[in-house]
Amino acid sequence: MPSLAMSSLQTRLSFTAQQISQFQAQGYLILENLLSSAQVERLIERFEPLFNTQFETGIYPDEWYGRPGLSEPNATQYMAGLWRCDRTTAAYALSSEIARLNATLMGWDGGRYGIDACWIKPPNAPEVSFHRNNTYTSVLDPSTIITCWIGLSHVTAEAGTLEIVPGSHQWTCADRVRFLHAPKDDYRASLWQAAKEAGVEQSEIVKVEIAPGSGVFLHGDLWHGSARNCTDKTRRSFAVSTLPAGTQFQPLGIGTGYIFNRYRNLMGDNLTLDESFYPILWTKDGYKTAFVDDYCRDAMAERFQKQIAPQTI
Repeated sequence: MPSLAMSSLQTRLSFTAQQISQFQAQGYLILENLLSSAQVERLIERFEPLFNTQFETGIYPDEWYGRPGLSEPNATQYMAGLWRCDRTTAAYALSSEIARLNATLMGWDGGRYGIDACWIKPPNAPEVSFHRNNTYTSVLDPSTIITCWIGLSHVTAEAGTLEIVPGSHQWTCADRVRFLHAPKDDYRASLWQAAKEAGVEQSEIVKVEIAPGSGVFLHGDLWHGSARNCTDKTRRSFAVSTLPAGTQFQPLGIGTGYIFNRYRNLMGDNLTLDESFYPILWTKDGYKTAFVDDYCRDAMAERFQKQIAPQTI
């Protein structure tokens, strides 16, 4: 398996010029120790009540698969839009620090919430089809997103880890919206078709293996998927995706993005993303949607403060 360049979290959540260059060339970057062990446990503890319909705010998530007692025992549990249901997960989904890291890698002047999601893959959980995240944002302008994918357990190849194709974010090829979970055919079929269209004879597939709390940043055009969990352990992960701060909707009827379209303002020709649903979390000039700090704390800012505390005594 190809080696993966990793970067340790120091006293400041930031990237070097070399790390940014690697991301731009490869379409991904791994950062170790993004979350503490306590933060990992805190997130995991919230999943069971959420999947059992215990929503702190009374608001349901945007998507929800793998419900206990209603799905196959090996079904992948997936939930998106957790921040509206639960303030603990919101502390990460609405983190200004994660938004800043995502936006910095993309060269944006600011970032706003895009989507958050968790995956719980029990033993024998099936594959996830290869896809590109930007395919699901074509209803937006610009149609681009970046994702910070965080392992909450030991993510290994045997456990059906995230598979990525370095450099594939630069391919000229098409993708289509599809149902990603438990494909009946080869879960890499869309990748092979894209590589053929892009004139790539051999695709290098990297299986990401990281410890709990480490994360991988994914360019929205990077091809990725995951294999079946062939272990007796459950694989858990949490992802936070960021949009450019200035993102708007495409005119009505253009593009796809069924979750985003739910929050479209249909009065007149208003193409603005409502900050109630897609808050701006970080900008270079210091702007941030006002309600966020009242709704939840920033879990990553708390971690940063704890890291620098010994140096400020």
